[in-house]
Amino acid sequence: MNILITGVTETHLNYMNRASSTKFVSIPELMREAFTKMGHYVDHRKVIPSDNLRQYHKVFLFVYPLDNNVADTEGAKLVLDQRHDTYICLDDWSFQRVLPTWSDIIDAKDLLEHKWIVPLFPWGDKAKMGIDAELLSWDPSPLYEQPPCHKLSWKQRQKAWYNASLSTAAHEWATAQKLTWPVHAIGGKALGQKRMFESDIVWEYGSYKGVLCPTYAHAGCGWWRIRYLHAAHAGCVLGGSKEELGMIGPGYNYSLHELEDMTDDELEHVASQQARSLVTATLEATQKRLQAFLS
Repeated sequence: MNILITGVTETHLNYMNRASSTKFVSIPELMREAFTKMGHYVDHRKVIPSDNLRQYHKVFLFVYPLDNNVADTEGAKLVLDQRHDTYICLDDWSFQRVLPTWSDIIDAKDLLEHKWIVPLFPWGDKAKMGIDAELLSWDPSPLYEQPPCHKLSWKQRQKAWYNASLSTAAHEWATAQKLTWPVHAIGGKALGQKRMFESDIVWEYGSYKGVLCPTYAHAGCGWWRIRYLHAAHAGCVLGGSKEELGMIGPGYNYSLHELEDMTDDELEHVASQQARSLVTATLEATQKRLQAFLS
């Protein structure tokens, strides 16, 4: 099949020279690579007025709140005007701001008539996303290749939290928790924090005992967060909200302060328990799900 993947941000549009701060794991890229390996032809790019969109069997349009991070909206307008069968795809946690910010492009009611493809872990409840559309979920986990990680022994690791996020709100959340461990904060440019490549952050995870997981408003929906995979890969304890993490499995149902009060041996056991119980889709299941989108 001929497939088009497009959207509105530099990541959606596959800009090669996009800002280094945006070069984190890309769900559109994982989708493109998966479809390509399955034998399909995939265009992953910006749409221009001269394009013949009828040449594509399926069109996947990634959406994002229309703010300063948006690179192009004209292509999205063309897609929505010409291909009423377009899938609306999500790749960012701030999806709740999509509908109110897209009113100049398409009426919310019309956008909700499309089928939406959302990245969720298998254990989530997609009803908690609060989107009144037909939601089709998939788990990108088996398509992601973990970067190297410098894993120190448990006794050698810093008894501290690692909090990496581009969002100021995520760092404010961490401050509000009144944690007793030190917090190593990365990514909050407005807060004077340095930014790093995601691969370098994962490399450093292995020197820490804890990774913070700031909670989203849609906790419980199973939103796909690479942070879960990175923490388990690095052998760290993942700490956050019970509402979000508690449904995953054994080891995830502790509060941040309960984790901080544990002995080193208890923490090491919880880290191992979390990694063992982090259930994701198999490669076969994810490929089957993607193929179903083409039917």
